[in-house]
Amino acid sequence: MNVNIFYQTDVPKHLRRTGLIKAAVLEALGKYRKEKAEVNIIFVDKKEILRINEAYLDHHYVTDVISFNQPRPDFATEDPWAFGDVFVCYQVAREQAKNFDHTFLQEMMMYAVHGTLHLTGMDDHTPPERAEMDRRAEAIIARTLDK
Repeated sequence: MNVNIFYQTDVPKHLRRTGLIKAAVLEALGKYRKEKAEVNIIFVDKKEILRINEAYLDHHYVTDVISFNQPRPDFATEDPWAFGDVFVCYQVAREQAKNFDHTFLQEMMMYAVHGTLHLTGMDDHTPPERAEMDRRAEAIIARTLDK
């Protein structure tokens, strides 16, 4: 699995810990990490996450993370296929880090991992589902930061 990280907003250089983010995303992919596919993690600002929310989900508000799965192609290909895209709002991560007693980097990783877990099929529509996703994401981030 290829994991691509894009910074389409003013993420400070010292927070662009691409290797750590990629490692956490790969762990979150679980069994899917062996696929010949690509995941894109794109850090954006509030204006862009709102535009995406409105254009593709008909939601008229800013959110922390949005994930889009891509279907597996029906044909054999030597090139990696697009497994999915995760858009992370850097500004929301900055604002929310304090509320969750996370560092800014941990919160950015939390959204990238959370969005990736959605790509693997996990949902957070109910409180128990949300709690399980949060528990799993926290564990992945802790292991990644401990390496």
